[in-house]
Amino acid sequence: MARLMTIKNLFSLFLIVWFAYGVWEARNYAFLAKIFPFYISLVLLVFAVISIVIEVRRIVDRADDLHDAASGSDLSVDWDMPMTVVWRRFGTYVGIILGVYVFIYLIGYPLTMSLFILLFYRLIAKAKWVAALVAGCAGFGFLALASHLLGMDWPEGLLALPWPLG
Repeated sequence: MARLMTIKNLFSLFLIVWFAYGVWEARNYAFLAKIFPFYISLVLLVFAVISIVIEVRRIVDRADDLHDAASGSDLSVDWDMPMTVVWRRFGTYVGIILGVYVFIYLIGYPLTMSLFILLFYRLIAKAKWVAALVAGCAGFGFLALASHLLGMDWPEGLLALPWPLG
């Protein structure tokens, strides 16, 4: 029983309780008010149950495979990556996240997200400049359209930029 209590299963149990509460609570809403929360909670509840069933079956199958294998055999991985590479990549991604926050503080959310998309496509995904520019412009267009249609105000930066930029 203890081997079934993994982080994934505990998280799935948390989600099951959370979404079951969402279904239970949404039953008392007025008809139009309960459509979205009730059905979204119900669908996500089903997915959480499916997730925990799949994970429990995987744990049981893995235990059966290990039981059938010869005792005393080593478990090994197919790849070997030096820890310096792991720490360098970790530092890169943490730096990217902190850089995004700094740029949001300085120039605002829409322009920062557009630059992030552009640079991510170009430097991390190794896309060509044309694809990166199209993706960055599409991200900026989506944010501008969402801001206009939904009446949203994105976080502004210290630099006072005109509307679609800041």
